[in-house]
Amino acid sequence: MTRVKSRREEYSAATRQALLESATALFAERGYARTSLDEIAAGARVTKGALYGHFASKQALFRAVLEDLEAATTEEVGRAVAAAGTPWDGALAGLDAFLQACCNTVYGAVVMREAAVALPYAEWSAAEELHSYKMVVGLVEMLIAAGEIDPLPLEAAARIVHAVVGAAAMLIAGAAPADQAKAFEDARAVVLRLAEGIRRR
Repeated sequence: MTRVKSRREEYSAATRQALLESATALFAERGYARTSLDEIAAGARVTKGALYGHFASKQALFRAVLEDLEAATTEEVGRAVAAAGTPWDGALAGLDAFLQACCNTVYGAVVMREAAVALPYAEWSAAEELHSYKMVVGLVEMLIAAGEIDPLPLEAAARIVHAVVGAAAMLIAGAAPADQAKAFEDARAVVLRLAEGIRRR
């Protein structure tokens, strides 16, 4: 039997969500360093004390924002892969979904640029392992199992593919708005050419 949330629990959840939304918008617009907790609380229309009731620090709040964005994008990529007709088409659809996410101002700014500023390197790297790298491992495994690529050493292949896709993502996320469409097309073209190089004929 599903337990019905109390009014207090519902209010707490709504407050947390409002804080996440305010923080996400401000981190994307102004960057981590130039965003204050006072501004985040004001954007969520709550007191700073209420903010501290949910998050111990700005860094803790950033972690929660990063996790939400990474999880949502991972789901989006997974849906694109699952909807494709073949494993190869699925991998390409997943690549497109991820690179398109990097064109999004919020994801590109927060995940691709600000995460490395806001978090210690080890923690940022662990977040990458949990989301994007894990996703790449699954795709490489899928392509090997389907015979689309030769049975390369999995970790080495996944690490190298992840690095290539990550470089493409950074190129897109770092481009000026007027140049982003070209950055997307250029980065996608290079990644696809490299992918074709390891495809089994």
